[in-house]
Amino acid sequence: MENAQLWASWVRELLVSQPEQDCEELTRLASSICGTSLGLVTLLDERQQWFRASESLKLGDTPREIAFCAHAIRQEEVFVVKDSLLDNRFGANPLVIADPPIRFYAGVVLTTSDGYILGTFSVVDTTPRILSAEQTQAFEVLARQVSARLELRMQRRVLNQALLEKERATSALRASEELFRAFMNASPFLSYIKDAAGRLLFYNRAFAQRFGVSEQAWLGRTDEQLWSRNLTKSVRTHDLEVMAGGRMVETEEHIRAADGTLSSLRSFKFPCSDSAGNVLLAGVAVDISAEVAHKSELERYHRELEEANEQLRRLAVTDELTGLRNRRAFEERLVMEFSMARRRRRELAVLLIDVDNFKMTNDRYGHAAGDEVLRRLGMILRTTVRLPDLPARYGGEEFVVLLPESGEESAMGLARRVMARVAAEDWDNEAVTISMGMAAINESLNNGYQLVELADEALYAAKRAGKNRVMVHSG
Repeated sequence: MENAQLWASWVRELLVSQPEQDCEELTRLASSICGTSLGLVTLLDERQQWFRASESLKLGDTPREIAFCAHAIRQEEVFVVKDSLLDNRFGANPLVIADPPIRFYAGVVLTTSDGYILGTFSVVDTTPRILSAEQTQAFEVLARQVSARLELRMQRRVLNQALLEKERATSALRASEELFRAFMNASPFLSYIKDAAGRLLFYNRAFAQRFGVSEQAWLGRTDEQLWSRNLTKSVRTHDLEVMAGGRMVETEEHIRAADGTLSSLRSFKFPCSDSAGNVLLAGVAVDISAEVAHKSELERYHRELEEANEQLRRLAVTDELTGLRNRRAFEERLVMEFSMARRRRRELAVLLIDVDNFKMTNDRYGHAAGDEVLRRLGMILRTTVRLPDLPARYGGEEFVVLLPESGEESAMGLARRVMARVAAEDWDNEAVTISMGMAAINESLNNGYQLVELADEALYAAKRAGKNRVMVHSG
């Protein structure tokens, strides 16, 4: 029913648009092959017929009850009227006694792949005529081409509409995130969110201005990196008590600002959870050395903060198809793990994985089969890596594994286990292979993204070497 309504809507759009050049060319070819004066594409609805695909025809629309096409659509094969004046069905038809008259008619129904009737493809002449078997066969071939071209145009319309809706959804998500940040940055309060390890995940503009840093400089940093030893111990102890207690707690903290002055802050801390269920610590602080906000304003702010926090919980960190972490979650973890590995002189490695010939799988077996390959590869990674490792879907058919405290040897061991699992898997259609690139941290790297780039170079080397292998970046 939905498809029929879609086709009916599209047919109405066709009626007010210009004739398609390729269909008009096919009608001219049909009239040439059949030796008639005119070829037509006729569209039908419940009451009328419309003639299209020829600017030279000026008949416009006619009632369906007098249409030759109304008879043609009930036939599975070509419907032929050799001489309309000798046919009891059409002898008194207005189209036959008109000037010029329709004396000869041959038409075949135009249908979509799911059986919806669009109209007919026909040839007409002002004199009686007989079609040979060869002409009839060629005419049917051309009719199928017209049906296919009309359906292709409809499919393009549906695709364009889907792309437009996707762009609207993406824009809406982007606007939602921008609105959240704009709201938090417009707030006069110091706002922040930490993870369970005390690393800053978010802070607003007021927080940055208070401590004289940029809006990105302290992301990923821990309390130990920011405050004195005594203050760190006090803040950390209190944060853990708030998360364990599961409720908001009010406290006073004394922190030295960028200009050297000591600020007395009244902090409101409370636990919250992200979409993966990880317990986080959120907090806002007001300067109690200035005017204290009125109680109603503070309650209003709490409501607004709860709404903003609800938006934060909805931010996706999981890839829907594979169940792995998505690229955003991976890159957030990458920043933190790289910083920790560099600071504590620990090992860190990255495996970048690409499914070989994935486009061929999609083209040959369909996108559903391709999605199943990605799901099962995600399961293999999830059940093969160590507990500290982070497997993620990096994009398309690419996966990535972050391996904290792993060097080349350990990372290669995991790579070989994954390759073995993939080779042993009972795939649905045909064997699946993967290519891998591996890179480990070294002194020349400034950030985790450079480490991923090295793994990407190794991955491309594996592709060039024949695929279905793992290569280590040797630079």
